[in-house]
Amino acid sequence: MKIGLCAKHEIKSSQVDDRFARASFFVVYNSSTSEYTFFKNPFDVEHGAGPKVIEFFAEKGVTVLIAPTLGPNAQKAAQMAEMSINEQTQSTVEENIKDFLEKHTF
Repeated sequence: MKIGLCAKHEIKSSQVDDRFARASFFVVYNSSTSEYTFFKNPFDVEHGAGPKVIEFFAEKGVTVLIAPTLGPNAQKAAQMAEMSINEQTQSTVEENIKDFLEKHTF
């Protein structure tokens, strides 16, 4: 399973970013390999960034998103991509993933 998150910095101990489409970095965590992959946010648009970020995560194979509250267009895009959305906590990327995996057994 691949899990997507937004981060303030390019390390797993970074705090999650509470700005979804405007986050500094995007993170894809692969639960099969325990590998973190970081991407600098490539989107610098005034409007419509939320759905583009969802598309970005979908192209990376993300099926679970841990994120702040999404706008309606991003929510719709996530639903169309069959991506589950989980509310992030104000802690680190690593802690959010650990909490999610402990609460959801697969």
